[in-house]
Amino acid sequence: MYWVGLALCVLFGGELGAVAAGIADTSVTLIVISANLAPWTAMLGFALLLAGRRRRQEAVAGPVRTEAAMARIESSRAVGEGPEIPLQLDLTVAPTGRSAYRAHATAVVNLMDLEDYRAGRTVVVDHDPERPWDVRVRRRSGAEFAGRIALAKIDTAPVETRRSAPARTREAGGIRLGLLAALAGALLSLVPFHGFYG
Repeated sequence: MYWVGLALCVLFGGELGAVAAGIADTSVTLIVISANLAPWTAMLGFALLLAGRRRRQEAVAGPVRTEAAMARIESSRAVGEGPEIPLQLDLTVAPTGRSAYRAHATAVVNLMDLEDYRAGRTVVVDHDPERPWDVRVRRRSGAEFAGRIALAKIDTAPVETRRSAPARTREAGGIRLGLLAALAGALLSLVPFHGFYG
């Protein structure tokens, strides 16, 4: 996937070079074909390149290891409509044996269960200790947590403890790489084969 995306970025650059060569040589056919193909090649190439880089980095990071924890809902906001309502939640996550912290999470909730997701309620979440911002609310807490939810007393964690995903520099790096590949493709199409377009 990664190498196919990189090759398509090179092809995209070649198509841009072909447009420039067509303008210089007044070749309408070359301009029309290359200009129509270039946007589609670019979209597909950059999408595959970014997806390939993401997959490579996730493979290096290893599998996600999740643990169950109790969490207090600090705020709950509906971000959609319907019988299955998507909610944006602000949580205080209280992992066993570690300090509580704030995190955002989303949950899709049936209209009948909406009352269980009010501010101040306790829910069970799965979180990754290595990536504490990656919090997923369990739709079914299970019998083993029913008693703990009823007795849970979770204090609100300060806002300063909020865990957020690090800035995604990999997308910027993938776009830079794609642009360099496109530049290389444009140069390859213009410099050695310029006479071919005449």
